Amino acid sequence: MAFENGVNWRPKDPQLRGRYDTFNSALEAAFRDLTTERNDFFDSIADEWKRLFPNMPARPGRYEDGKIVLYVKNPPTLYLMRMRLGMIRKTLSGLPGAPRAINLKLEVHSSDA
Repeated sequence: MAFENGVNWRPKDPQLRGRYDTFNSALEAAFRDLTTERNDFFDSIADEWKRLFPNMPARPGRYEDGKIVLYVKNPPTLYLMRMRLGMIRKTLSGLPGAPRAINLKLEVHSSDA
């Protein structure tokens, strides 16, 4: 019974469904896109982070409320990174397109960092 009342009830092939495997993953991506703030400067430093800070145990995670949120793996790394925030801020302020004030925040994201 592929067609009933003019409707094709057969499931689509996985490669034709789109980029999301499940409805839940599509909703999560939609909400993430709605709540993620876009910033050209943040996008540029996220792309160049490894070149700017090759041995840094933190990475840019997101831009939120005018702050660049840096992700680290664990609380001890977060504690050690606090001393480096001034150096990171100084380096980022020298980049083209940098805002007048650069606000940094550290967060622990063990699965993402």
